[in-house]
Amino acid sequence: MRLQLSNIGVRYGSRTAIRSITAGADGGKIVAVLGPNASGKTTLLRTIAGLQTPTTGTVELDGARVDKLKPHDLASKIAWVPRVAEVSDSFTIRKVVELGRYALGPSRQRVEDALAKVDLLSRAETLWYAASAGMRQRAAIARALAQRTPGGVLALDEPTSALDLRHLRVVGEILRQCASEGDIVIAAVHNIPFALDIASEVLVLRDGQLVLAGQTKAVLTPSSLGDVFGVDLAWATDEAGNRHLVQP
Repeated sequence: MRLQLSNIGVRYGSRTAIRSITAGADGGKIVAVLGPNASGKTTLLRTIAGLQTPTTGTVELDGARVDKLKPHDLASKIAWVPRVAEVSDSFTIRKVVELGRYALGPSRQRVEDALAKVDLLSRAETLWYAASAGMRQRAAIARALAQRTPGGVLALDEPTSALDLRHLRVVGEILRQCASEGDIVIAAVHNIPFALDIASEVLVLRDGQLVLAGQTKAVLTPSSLGDVFGVDLAWATDEAGNRHLVQP
């Protein structure tokens, strides 16, 4: 599977959200999308997922334009995890995950497996209104897992923002597994250590433009990110010998 973005631009009325973005990714890769608030990360992810039609340019999967795919084909190729899942408060977590099978047909086993992967099987009958932010986020990830076809695209918008440390690790393992099965995993994240840990490649946006792209360790440096985010950054090493970007 090859994902190709060619000169992507999106405008909302008179406002330009992203402009002239050209990039690509192959199956088996985890790509992190970073950038300050309002830099265009969500718009880019929604465009990749086929939820936003680009004003200019094209998004293609193996040469097929995403915005021209029929709903069933789109659902079979791209699974989407929004930053905040909007569903009825009366739904249970299980029902939310079952929605991932809406376009492709029911599969109890896929739903059960997805719930188990995100550690929600025992909480599956919890009503949405009673679920914590972290549970809702994991349910949205499980919904995408129930839907995804290995070898497709898994697009996630800030999938770790509400997670505790244990479930942050769980989600990292899930994304690695999906990539090992041939998926293109592309995720907007604010957690730079998480991006350093799991992503093989990164795209960095600022003011709607792609300003950095490439191999993670080559791109995510104190000088490059400090310039993008407007802060001073430096490497620090913890007791386990792991390096982290910190503000000195």
